[in-house]
Order: sequence, then structure tokens, then C-alpha cells
Amino acid sequence: MPTFKHSGDLGDIIWSLPTIRALGGGTLLLDPNGGASEAAVTENAHPRKRTRLDADRIEAIRPLLLLQDYITDVRPWTGEAVDHNLDLFRRHVKAGNLADAHLAAFNLPTSHRDRAWLTVPDPIEVPGKIIVMSRSVRAMGNHGFWESALELIKDRCVFVGLPKEHEIFEYCFECKVPYHPTPTIVELARVIAGCRQFVGNSSFPHALAEAMKKPLVLEMARVCNVRIIREGAEYV
Repeated sequence: MPTFKHSGDLGDIIWSLPTIRALGGGTLLLDPNGGASEAAVTENAHPRKRTRLDADRIEAIRPLLLLQDYITDVRPWTGEAVDHNLDLFRRHVKAGNLADAHLAAFNLPTSHRDRAWLTVPDPIEVPGKIIVMSRSVRAMGNHGFWESALELIKDRCVFVGLPKEHEIFEYCFECKVPYHPTPTIVELARVIAGCRQFVGNSSFPHALAEAMKKPLVLEMARVCNVRIIREGAEYV
């Protein structure tokens, strides 16, 4: 079976999955050193000269990846040669979004990301909360959208993500939105799978929502390279 290597953050790995599927699937090797020895990472002037990927994050995302029928195994990369170096997407980040950047690295058409690429069994529906909300502090861009939207949707929302993100969100908007803890990545994906709409910004939860092709509203940052224009999605 083909082997694939990735050194990226968790969201980058999700954006790489259409490419893995298009290339026939196989074993995914994840670099616990965050690409510290990968030119495509270090030459890109990454602030830390590596990503945040480490052994703990690999173990956290591994169960979700193994649920996909085109992933045969997930394990740490130990320096061995691979068939496909997914880190090359970093040389194509102007392709339009991170899914397209991965596809462009292997000369694959963007149509490979037009259908859902993430399968999540046993969706979790939070009673009375049809909208799942998340907001990363890394990609804020439209404060006014939230101020105008919250009064309309807050009673139907539940917030997922990091506790600190939830704390900052409530502080910024002086608005109480219930927080739903998701102790594992699989559980986070199950909650997003169970919602009717995702509202958030560029983040790992957004990558999961897009991978499942959930109806969504995405807050756009000033610089954003994850935008995919599709039916059922709105960009603000």
C-alpha cells in the first residue's frame, strides 16, 4: 500500500485527506517532530521552524483517521522513505485553500474535494442545539457578524473547541453560549456530525465541518486560505 507523510498541524492533516483518497489511500505517517527536518516546513519561514504536531497530537487524531476506509494505518514517521510527501502542499498555498493546495502538489483536480471526505459514525445531537459554534483566536476577522448574529441564533447554539476559546468568546460578546466538552477528537467530530449547521471561523472544528460538507457560516479572517465556495456554505 502507498505511504504518505505529513508534518502539519491537525487541521492541515484533515485538509490533506482528499489528496490521500484520490491517490488510492494507504498508510499515513505523521512526523512527531513537526517537520523540523522537512525543507517544505522550514523553508516556509514557519515561526517555530516546525509545526505543533507531536506524539500526543498524533495519538489524538489517529482514531478519527482510522475510521476512514482509505486509511489503512496511522503511525509516527521515523525517517523512512515514503511514496507521497504531503508537506509539499506548503509550496502551493496560493492555490485557493488548503485542500486545493494539497491537491495541487500532486497535480490533482479540485473536484476531489467537492464531496465529503470524512466519515463519522454515531453522530451526537445536543438536545435543543441544532447549531455547533466554534471560534479560534487565530483567525478572527468579522466581529460585527457575531454581534448581529448572536441574538438570532444563541438559543440554538452550543460551543465546541478549547475552554479558553469559549471563555474569550463570552467575554468578547458579553453573551452566554453553553459549552459542550469534547474530550476526544472523535467525540468532537461526532458532535459536529450531529448538528444541522456549523458557525465559526478557520479552525480545526471548521476543517471537520467542511470535510463532512455540513451547512456552515464561516467568519473570514483578513488573510484566509481555507475558503471553499460551495452550496450550503456562507462566508462573512
